[in-house]
Amino acid sequence: MISIGMIGPPVLLQRNREILQQQQIQAFSIIKETQLTQIDGLLITGWRQEDYAKQLYRLRAPVKSRIHELSLLGIAAGAAALGQNNLLAVMNCDVLCRPSCTFSTSILEMPGFTENRSAAIFCPEIQFINLAPSLGILCQHPRHGPVIVRQGDVLACSYIAEWTAHPHIYHYWLEMVAALKNSRDF
Repeated sequence: MISIGMIGPPVLLQRNREILQQQQIQAFSIIKETQLTQIDGLLITGWRQEDYAKQLYRLRAPVKSRIHELSLLGIAAGAAALGQNNLLAVMNCDVLCRPSCTFSTSILEMPGFTENRSAAIFCPEIQFINLAPSLGILCQHPRHGPVIVRQGDVLACSYIAEWTAHPHIYHYWLEMVAALKNSRDF
């Protein structure tokens, strides 16, 4: 069974737990360093970087030491932690996170999904810039630019996936987590 650890504000963690449990996935909040050895994937989420920064800063070294054993997902402000200019620095791009007081909604078209159109809610304003060629853009929007990017076993999205009706991003990421776990088991 896949185990997912989560870092972020309680309201978003509760929603993520519900989404993941619908997929038969065990998910729990990461509080202690020792819990990192029990997970296959780490989800980082938030509306502001302050939602996860203190906890992630404390866990940064142990997360980085296990980086080749974990698949990471950064959602909204949690995506900023993954950029080369931030705490974990595991993606070859810069991720800008500008706080916003307003929400915006846009329709995203994600190639490869049977129902490839879904509404996404953006807040804060997240931008993926200075993308290296090794970084793949999975979804792009005319106004928001790249909204889902991937590099190896790391996935980041600039919208609030917890508030999106279709959990496409979760399905995609859980396939990444399972593939990495299966490769380790052999």
